[in-house]
Amino acid sequence: MASRKMTIRVVLDTNYAELVLDAGKVTFGEKNRKKMKDCQLRKKQNENVSQPVVALLNSGGGVCRAEIENENYSYEKDGIGLDLENSFANIVSFVSKYLDFMQQGKCFLIFVKSWSSETSGLRIATLSSNLYKRDITSVKVMNATAALEFLKDRLETGEGFSLIPKSPPKRYRFDVQEESSMKALAADFFNRMQLRYREKLTFTESTHVEIKDYSTDKLLQRIKDILPQYVSAFANTHGGYLFIGLSEKNQEVTGFKAEKSDLDKIEKEIEQCISKFPVYHFYIEKKKINYSCKFLEVYDEESLCGYVCALKIELFCCAVFAKKPNSWHVKDNQVMQLTVEEWGQLMLDPEPMPSEKVTYVPEILYEKLFSQHKGLAQLIHNEIGSVRQGTLIFSKSWSLDLGLQENQKVICDALLIAQDRPPVLYTFLRELNKELKGYSIQTALTLKKKLLQPQIQPQLPPADADFDPDVDPDFDPDVDPDADPDLTLTPTSTLTPAPRKLLLLTAFTEREPRALGGELARQNTCEIS
Repeated sequence: MASRKMTIRVVLDTNYAELVLDAGKVTFGEKNRKKMKDCQLRKKQNENVSQPVVALLNSGGGVCRAEIENENYSYEKDGIGLDLENSFANIVSFVSKYLDFMQQGKCFLIFVKSWSSETSGLRIATLSSNLYKRDITSVKVMNATAALEFLKDRLETGEGFSLIPKSPPKRYRFDVQEESSMKALAADFFNRMQLRYREKLTFTESTHVEIKDYSTDKLLQRIKDILPQYVSAFANTHGGYLFIGLSEKNQEVTGFKAEKSDLDKIEKEIEQCISKFPVYHFYIEKKKINYSCKFLEVYDEESLCGYVCALKIELFCCAVFAKKPNSWHVKDNQVMQLTVEEWGQLMLDPEPMPSEKVTYVPEILYEKLFSQHKGLAQLIHNEIGSVRQGTLIFSKSWSLDLGLQENQKVICDALLIAQDRPPVLYTFLRELNKELKGYSIQTALTLKKKLLQPQIQPQLPPADADFDPDVDPDFDPDVDPDADPDLTLTPTSTLTPAPRKLLLLTAFTEREPRALGGELARQNTCEIS
């Protein structure tokens, strides 16, 4: 199943060095949004803002830009709008940690930081899981944290949410018995063929029973509207019964009027709806949602006066969604909704969500290196796969950049500057010997000294700098390395505190390059404190 493309537009022509998404025209301000007569438009605008925020959280951060639709709007005086604020709070626990807001003329800008799983334990941001559960007599959508707990529990046990303790304490056993009895009574009712009009019910709504009393008017549409959440909830919570045509208020049988052809149409619509519900499978065998649908005849005296639609939903082995999770990301310059498979895999993945959070620079150099050396790209991906955010700075020779002697047996060096970890220098060699070990250590020591100088950190050349990877700059020991066009060390105040250690990963060598096409493998690792 492919990801669904959204209408949110990626802005390519921008002054920001960030991913920018256009949310279109939006009315801002609490009073102005309350005055909107078109409730569907207000809801759509909310979605048009919330979706790109989630997409940016899942794609390394960026800017959500919206055109302010209402005249004379002032962010300082009018605020954002309570419904928008609530949506942001549903996405992230602490809005100020991830989102910053600014008005710029007729544009409203939301600066979005990259998602972090450190606090919540969640790998991705989600507006709504669309995964339902049954809480006593209520149907509730699981938030992302509850959804993750459910998925892990289902993966380990193959069972749904255990709302009833398996070995309950004595004080709970009466409640457990009552719950079990109501389910048994509902099962007996489901197995009957005929009912009496205004017959009193022997059970009520519970964890496993839901009762609806709909008239004939728009009956089919009402069934289609409620089906997704109830099927999802019962399938995820040990199964249950949905009865349509019973009065919860009066605890009696009412039924609904219908022709035989109407019943066939209702049953067919139910079948089509359930077959389309998204399912996340944990196993190779792709089981279908197991359910039974029947119509119980309702008689007033001796005459048939209506029907009760009875639906039995079995416990499902995996996870049943009402619809695809409301979670998005940016892929190939398009905002895409995650499929159930993608979302479930990312939620359960022990590693952080793969994305472009680690930036490779300069682009022209690393692309050439990747094309020349088979396995280099995959090796680097494996080494830095757990890094959430950072920059990997490539150089044909960091030694030369630092004013040291270049070694022709070095394929390249790469310095990783990442969040919440010391800098890491990767050295990729054509062969490993004592001389090259010394080269790597000397390069790392020199680089560490540069980084430990007060208020000094690596800074990249401008994006439009004239850079030819085929031509190495002539080495001159009398020339200040700051003038090197590949990389400069420029005073700045952003590196605080200075790194306490520089990790050095050495000896990524080509093993029999002629036979294996230059396959790369790590041979040794050492650390410089």
